[in-house]
Amino acid sequence: MTEPARRTLLRVAAAAGLGLVGCTSEEAHEEPGPSGTPPPKPTSVSPTPSEIPLPSASPWPFARTEVEPQAKRSAVRLLEALGTWPAGQEGTGPAGERAQAQGVPSASAPGLVAQAGPLLAAGSEATTRVIAAQYGGLLATRASVLVALRQWGRGADGGVEAGGVTVDVRLDRRPGGWQVGELNPSRPAPALARPGALIERVVGHDRIRLPPAADADVRAGQLRPKPLRALLTLAETYEIDVSVVHTGHPRNVFGTSRLSDHTRMRAFDVWAVNGRAVIDPETPDSLVDRFMRAAARAGAYNIGGPRLLGGGGFFSDRVHRDHLHIAFDSDT
Repeated sequence: MTEPARRTLLRVAAAAGLGLVGCTSEEAHEEPGPSGTPPPKPTSVSPTPSEIPLPSASPWPFARTEVEPQAKRSAVRLLEALGTWPAGQEGTGPAGERAQAQGVPSASAPGLVAQAGPLLAAGSEATTRVIAAQYGGLLATRASVLVALRQWGRGADGGVEAGGVTVDVRLDRRPGGWQVGELNPSRPAPALARPGALIERVVGHDRIRLPPAADADVRAGQLRPKPLRALLTLAETYEIDVSVVHTGHPRNVFGTSRLSDHTRMRAFDVWAVNGRAVIDPETPDSLVDRFMRAAARAGAYNIGGPRLLGGGGFFSDRVHRDHLHIAFDSDT
C-alpha cells in the first residue's frame, strides 16, 4: 500500500479493535511430533479474510437543511460506491460498473474511474465510509463538494489496512440535475521526519479529530503555526471535528482567481463542534456562534459560517451552511 504516512497496518491490533482474536507467530506453541522432533514451523499465521472482516458500509446521512441536496448526494454516493467492493471485485472494470449504477453515463465512467486514483488501491476488498461532506463552492451551473473518507482494505497478507482520502468532487448542473464531472483526490506530502512539538501536540490531541488526509497534511507541515496554535487553544474548550486542511480543497476560491487560504496552508475547516454537526438543525446556534467568536479571539482573520455575526472578519454564504472556515493571515 502506498503513502505509508496515510495508512496504518492494523493486523492483529485490528482484530482486537473489531472484537476478534488473531494469533501471531510468537503466540504459536510447538508440540513435539510422534518422533519427538518439533513439527515444521507454520508458513504463515497472518490473519485471513475470514478471521478479520472489514467494517461494514455505513451510508452517510443527509440533513434536511442541505442547500443543494442532489449535488452533495451525487458526490457522496458515487465515492461510497467507488471505494467499497467485495472480494474479487477490485479493479477498474468493476469500478466502472459501480459508477454507472450510481447514474454516471457509460461514456463518463472510465474517465472518473481513472481519476479516482488512491480510492481504488485498497486491496482485494474494501469498505469506505464518509467522515464529512461539505461544499467547496456553489455557482449556478458548477459546484464543488469536498468529501473526507476513511477506507479499510484487505492487504496482500490478508490483514486489514486503514487509510483514507479527501476528494474534491466537481459537478455540473445538467437538465436532469447535478452530475459528477471530475474527481480530485488529496495527495498529501510525506510526513516530516522531525515534525516538532506543535505538530505532535495537534495530531495527538484527543479533542482534535482529523480525517486521514487532514492528519497527513498536518504531519507533513502543511498547516502553518498560527492555525496550529489556534486549534490547540480552541481545543481547551471545544471538541473539534476538522474536515479539510490543505489537500483536497480547491486551489482558488471557487469561481475566482484568488488563491485560497487553504492553499496557503493558513486555514482549516470544521464540520462539527462538540460532536454536533454545523449543518444539523438540532445543533444550537449559540454553540456554533461561540466557537466562531472564539476562533476570532484565537487569531483568525476570516471566519465563515452559517450565520453572519456582527463585527469584523465574519462572513456567511450558502457554501458555509455546512461547515466553518477558519483562516489566518500569517505564515508564522
